[in-house]
Amino acid sequence: MAFAGEILALSVAVLWTISSLASEEASRHYGSITLNIVRMAQAVLFIGLTLWVTTGNPMPIGTTTGVWGWLALSALTGYIIGDYFFLRCFMLIGARWGELFMTIAPVAAALTGWMLLGERMGGLAILGMLITTAGIAMSVLSKPEGEGKIKIKLPLKGVVYGIIAGVGQGVGLVFSKQGMLLYQDQLAEQVQHLTAFDSFYMSFASTMIRCLVALAGFMMMYAYQRYRNEKGCFVLSNIFNNKRIFWLATLSTITGPFIGVALSLAASLYTSTGITQTIMSLVPVIILYPSHLIFKTRITFLEVIGAIISVFGVALFFL
Repeated sequence: MAFAGEILALSVAVLWTISSLASEEASRHYGSITLNIVRMAQAVLFIGLTLWVTTGNPMPIGTTTGVWGWLALSALTGYIIGDYFFLRCFMLIGARWGELFMTIAPVAAALTGWMLLGERMGGLAILGMLITTAGIAMSVLSKPEGEGKIKIKLPLKGVVYGIIAGVGQGVGLVFSKQGMLLYQDQLAEQVQHLTAFDSFYMSFASTMIRCLVALAGFMMMYAYQRYRNEKGCFVLSNIFNNKRIFWLATLSTITGPFIGVALSLAASLYTSTGITQTIMSLVPVIILYPSHLIFKTRITFLEVIGAIISVFGVALFFL
């Protein structure tokens, strides 16, 4: 199907918007490590059930050491590093501002894809990426009343966490694609013709591998946190005490590491990682109105113009 990767990436942007809004409140209650453990454990359960229903086996089949190696690297950069600092960023500056730093991810993905996979983007695609990124940045920057300069007043720690998260997300997507390409070659040797089902199976199976590695990583981080008796460490046995927060975490899982991430990996198979990550980075624009409705944040004229510019930039990918 024409523009399959671009359409999937747009769907992911919508899902990640929902995930971000749900994660903002849940992360403040659970903390970054505990919320990530809940999300990864739930994702393993949901994906395992999906694989079991569709193939009769809850674990990925037809994999190799190379596939696991690249997807483990992806889990380290995209989940353990990226998601950890992403949620820490949420806790400090909120989902709306945190998503600003996801505009770094397309650049990180494009550069890593060029170096690792030899990906090339045409002039129109590069122009679209630049316009979309500029529009996103414009939509989340503000001009304080009575001041002539546009500025962003955020805690330095939140900014640093956001930058690390953005780079981790972009690089992690490229590592995922490399692992899935190896997985694709492995499955191609076993069947005569790869179908659309095979592509989506690989996406969910690859996400399962990433979630298993990430769950192990976050559990080790949690054990170390408990060993040091760090202040603010949320006890895992208390995750069900607040049902509303637990269901927000579950919604974050379904729209994030379960369906959202699997579709993002599928999107990367149909188009370049730079284009995929750029379209998925529309979350800061999409989140504006829902954030206004839920958290009563004010929408400015500059944000509306930025949203229009971002949509125009994405439209260039479809020409």
